[in-house]
Amino acid sequence: MDQKPPVPVLKIPPRSLTLNALRALAAFLVIVNHTNSALFKASNPSDVTWWFSMAWYYLSKIAVPLFVMISGALLLPRRDSYARTVGRALRVLGALLLFSYFYYLWNLWQFHWTWEQALNLPAFLASFWQKPITDSFWYLYFYLGLMAMLPLLQRLAAAMDKRDLCYLTGCSFLFGSLWPLLTHYVPEMRLPAYLQMPLFWVFLGLFFAGHYLHSYARPSRGKGWFCLIAIVASVGLSLLLTRLEYTRLNGMGKYWFMDERTVPSITIIVCAMAVMFLPRCWAKEERNTRPASPQPFWARLLSSLGACAFGVYLLQDWVIAQTKGRIFEPLLGFLHPIPAVLLWEILVYGVAIGIAWVLSILPGLKKLL
Repeated sequence: MDQKPPVPVLKIPPRSLTLNALRALAAFLVIVNHTNSALFKASNPSDVTWWFSMAWYYLSKIAVPLFVMISGALLLPRRDSYARTVGRALRVLGALLLFSYFYYLWNLWQFHWTWEQALNLPAFLASFWQKPITDSFWYLYFYLGLMAMLPLLQRLAAAMDKRDLCYLTGCSFLFGSLWPLLTHYVPEMRLPAYLQMPLFWVFLGLFFAGHYLHSYARPSRGKGWFCLIAIVASVGLSLLLTRLEYTRLNGMGKYWFMDERTVPSITIIVCAMAVMFLPRCWAKEERNTRPASPQPFWARLLSSLGACAFGVYLLQDWVIAQTKGRIFEPLLGFLHPIPAVLLWEILVYGVAIGIAWVLSILPGLKKLL
């Protein structure tokens, strides 16, 4: 009796699905980072709004570390040619130039529009070269520098084993993340001049940490619970240190001191790494195989959200500015600030995703986004 041929299956690695989910989460947390701070600045520790807003703020600070680790997970296992790396860098540069020009025109429209200024490309390029046209674009400048070194970093990663990766990331986080936090309280511990010059600094450590967590760390349910505890503990410690700083400064000055973008606190690093690894630990084993067609809805949804993450990042500053006066401030008229800001953030995310998706299907923009 003839046997029926086996049903073809499509392997969907849980890691790729979790990376899509993490991309989408990181894009949303960028929006939170740019919308939430008004709440804690307008309140104090006697108000529950302050505690919620500060916790939400520190959770949002893991957005960029997540993006860096996701990039490391995807790029370091490869060994791209120099030409391919240049092509990847040109894609990012093209998106940066195009959307910087969009923000340049929008700023002119808001304050002092003239066709002469709008078409003054030398003035635009000069401003583009000197600093990001909008605050969140600093990450793209960093990413371009990372692309310049990527072929060498890939070859370095290929020659490293698990212990080497642990040593590199450990040194990076010790000197670049933990030490600055310690010197905030004990200034005499500040690193000697020039010691840090040859070190792999925090963001390179994050880049390699993403590779380690994706390729070497072995997930388990128990480690998933440990990650969850690490997330809660790191946010809790950040809140405690911020509360102590608030008391020390008597509520004056910048008491939320652990938000330096180029030197993320060790609590933020730990939280970001735990969030990065947690989905792998709790991914169900049955996700390894699925019918070839169609993919389950949740897989298609995660793929779509992950694919739109770059576009969301590029657009979110503009969407925030367009909706703050039209949506958020009216919401404050009849809602508590906490649900008002949450609704606003979700709306900004949804609008940015919609615009990013439309742009991504346009022939001229598809390759950039």
